[in-house]
Amino acid sequence: MPFGTLRIAKPLAHRLKKTVQSNKNIPYYLTAVGLFILLKFGFTLAENTDLTFLIKPTDKLIGLLTGSKSVFISDSGYFYKHLNIIIDKSCSGFNFWILCFLLFTFLTLKYFDKTLNKILTIPAALVGAYILTIFVNTSRIFASIVVQTQTKDILLNQQHILHEAIGIITNLTFLILAYVLIEKLLIHKRNNAKLA
Repeated sequence: MPFGTLRIAKPLAHRLKKTVQSNKNIPYYLTAVGLFILLKFGFTLAENTDLTFLIKPTDKLIGLLTGSKSVFISDSGYFYKHLNIIIDKSCSGFNFWILCFLLFTFLTLKYFDKTLNKILTIPAALVGAYILTIFVNTSRIFASIVVQTQTKDILLNQQHILHEAIGIITNLTFLILAYVLIEKLLIHKRNNAKLA
């Protein structure tokens, strides 16, 4: 075999190995995507009471941060009379949660070789995404309250745009930070495992 052919064959073999590895993950990817679609469809049918697992912890944390108390109204959500805000289905962070779940699943699967670890990735991604969602959702709502309180006299008719902008910036920032942090941790863990 000529020397040039050997040099080309090694990278090709490495890419082929990666392709075979990613093909082993296809059932897990399909399971995650299927669950994502199922949850997304369920969200269209859900009401405030169906999303209390996301809304209630956020409500409790917002109450602690603002020193205010809310009243739950099943048709509307958690109403804060003092702040004149409602935390409802649209504020639940559900879309962020399922998007985070999908991101975490796809990110972590490529770092595991054992079947049990791959299977456990999906519930772990759901739980991890849930915890991050509560934190991010609370941060987003609290930031909106603070900013809107400070700008209510300046931007009278633009508060909804400001609210949406804060949501986009907060969610995107935390999603990127979570991705970078988790990938660094997984790379570090893999490198340590190789050294051991």
